[in-house]
Amino acid sequence: MIDTIDQQVIDDNKEIFATILAALQHAEFEILIATAWFTDDELFAVVLDKIAEGVHVEIIVADNQENEKLDFNLLVAKGAIVNKIKNIGYGIMNQKFCVIDKRLALHGSYNWTVNAKKNNHESIIKTNHEQTVQSLINNFNTIKQRIVDIQSGIEHSEVGRNSPERPTPIPITLPLKAGEEFEKVLDSMIAAEIGSFDRKLLREQGFERSKLNSGDHQVLSKAFDTVYSVFINDIDVIDDKKKRLQTKIDEHRIKTRDALTKTCELEIDHCSKNNAINKTNLENEKSGAESEVAVLERNIEQIQKDKIPFIERQNEELNTEIKKSELEFFTPKIKWYELIPTAIFNVALLSYLFVFYSSAAYILLFSVGDAKEAEAQNIPIAVPQIFNAHAISKAVEKGWVAFVFICLFVFIPLSFAMADRFIKTKWVNHLIFWTGIIFLDGAVAYKVTQSIYEVNYARGNVNTPWIWNIAFSDTNFYLVFVFGALGLLMFKFALKKLMQLFEDRDPDILTQKNQMLVKQLRADLEVNLAKIMTLKEEISMVDKQVIRLKSDIKLLIQELANLPLRLADELQRKQSKLITDLETIDKIASIYVMHIQSDNLPISVDALKDRINVFLEGWNDFLYQEYAIPKANSKTAQATEIAIAWQKEKLYTDRVDKRVKFNTGE
Repeated sequence: MIDTIDQQVIDDNKEIFATILAALQHAEFEILIATAWFTDDELFAVVLDKIAEGVHVEIIVADNQENEKLDFNLLVAKGAIVNKIKNIGYGIMNQKFCVIDKRLALHGSYNWTVNAKKNNHESIIKTNHEQTVQSLINNFNTIKQRIVDIQSGIEHSEVGRNSPERPTPIPITLPLKAGEEFEKVLDSMIAAEIGSFDRKLLREQGFERSKLNSGDHQVLSKAFDTVYSVFINDIDVIDDKKKRLQTKIDEHRIKTRDALTKTCELEIDHCSKNNAINKTNLENEKSGAESEVAVLERNIEQIQKDKIPFIERQNEELNTEIKKSELEFFTPKIKWYELIPTAIFNVALLSYLFVFYSSAAYILLFSVGDAKEAEAQNIPIAVPQIFNAHAISKAVEKGWVAFVFICLFVFIPLSFAMADRFIKTKWVNHLIFWTGIIFLDGAVAYKVTQSIYEVNYARGNVNTPWIWNIAFSDTNFYLVFVFGALGLLMFKFALKKLMQLFEDRDPDILTQKNQMLVKQLRADLEVNLAKIMTLKEEISMVDKQVIRLKSDIKLLIQELANLPLRLADELQRKQSKLITDLETIDKIASIYVMHIQSDNLPISVDALKDRINVFLEGWNDFLYQEYAIPKANSKTAQATEIAIAWQKEKLYTDRVDKRVKFNTGE
């Protein structure tokens, strides 16, 4: 499928403006603008809006006074890329075009100015021709690259001429000196007064010259010489302009002096306020450091007078106890007042347990059998009880085996009570003891209760046969369980106390205890020594901090003492600078007045370049009117080369009038 080419020539100024405005408003992602003059605030506002919408914008304009009417820095701040061309030759910016979204191009003689919109006779071509659009994009990029190359060359030449190379680790942008700024304003004033000319007429002259020579670039050098001659003739000033310029220079001199004086007064006031703030900050910092030193010194005193002596006293007590434990060892006397009651209590409890459990063993083994035997012999059955006083004698009657079993049965609950004599692990010891009491004593209580119940059933005292849950509602179960468990618990504590009385007089055990005590005392002593060492290290660190703070305090005192001197020096420098700047302003103003009076006015070379640019615009207007775009582009490039060559020959080989003043750095 072949794309349709939409191309038209527009030669009505209002229609040209409307076309450019509409194209900008419909831009979606990119706008490229190359124009020597850009002063139309309506187009500027549209470009600003498109940047806000996220459209990428790049602009190339000439660096001249006309283009200072719009704030291009605002575009840069919003994200646009703006390149201003200064002192890089003539003709480059005469290609006035715009490319929208890489698909639409607007190219012709129309500068983006209010004058072009209202007064000039202009024409442009609007096209979507792919090759034309790409050619203009390439041309835009070429211009950008040439700007970079030429600016880089200027930077290198400035370094070579003005100052030797030296390291600049931090780039600093300095403002213009008072004299340079004043001189720059005077140059602009003179250029506005003397360098004014009929721009439209000069552009028409360029058009006619190009038309007469069919755009032959070889005659451009002579044409530029003619423009230069007219420019030099215009420098000659008539009397009314002289008076007007002298009045303006004197007015600006007075205004500049007043501004410098006011600025100096503000700077002096600022320095005084800063000095007062610095003094307050230093005094606060000094007070803070002194307070911190006082706190640290109190901490040191507290450690030296309280903490360390307290620990040392503890160490003395520990050493005394260690010596006493090492030297004084003896076997304690027998405590008869404890031993006799404890022994009697143990014998009594042991007897109780023997009688109780032997009775319980007989009841649970033989009581039911005795009841059945008595019933068979028609002998009255004895009333059953939880304790049988004749258990041992009856066991003897039943044979020696029964007697031995009943006696040995008693040792089972006793073994649980004495478990701690064989097992040293506390939790295992407690587990065995309480398990024995609960299960063994519970089992004994259950069987005794069952035997008593069955005897009562045999006697006819109860009518219900035995079932297992009857035990938990029978008082006998709880009596047997409590009497047995309580006896075992008391025997355990009594036996432990009796064993403790003998262990206290055991030399081996006493020696071990004494050694453990000495070991623990020595460990406590080591801990205290470590604490003292830590406190001494803390004192050392705090001492260093105090020394540092005292050194800082001395520096702060010195800075406070130097503040008035530094303020006086700074104020003197600013006042001296003001006097020097005022003298410089008066001197420059006098020189310019003298130049005016002697018809030797210095005028910026930019004024000459401005005329050459306007002339060349007219020249290129004819080229784009007469030839197709590719050929017009080619001829424009040839004209550019001639302009650059003329510049090098005329401006940089000292063949220009001495009144033409080159800008700083050129």
